[in-house]
Amino acid sequence: MLQYKSLIFLLAACWVIQILLSYLQHINYRKELNEIKKRHTGFLGVGVAKAKFNLGRGVILLLVTDQNGLILSCREMSGITIFARFKEKKEFIGKKTNETFNLLSNKQRKAAFEQALQLIQIEKNRLEVV
Repeated sequence: MLQYKSLIFLLAACWVIQILLSYLQHINYRKELNEIKKRHTGFLGVGVAKAKFNLGRGVILLLVTDQNGLILSCREMSGITIFARFKEKKEFIGKKTNETFNLLSNKQRKAAFEQALQLIQIEKNRLEVV
């Protein structure tokens, strides 16, 4: 009986730790997003791509472009665990979005990049209507 209680306690403790670490990752995401909003003028797009069945590497991409499609900022969070953090992708900065898309090889990264571009295009279209 004591073994079952210990096992249940251990599982509950792991669950609480996972919730805490997920919360810290969410705080990091909000901090990065707010920092990009403050520093850059342009159009912001966020792309998210997950692996099938949530098993494997996922990608979150924060992309800022100007009116002409030139990348001003690109940050990527990529990983399997909740320990992943955003990294600046300096090799994309200053390049056009269409040429950068063609350089991407990873399927999740391409999907996240495409989703971010779609949100940027929606933002541009909304600005043109006004």
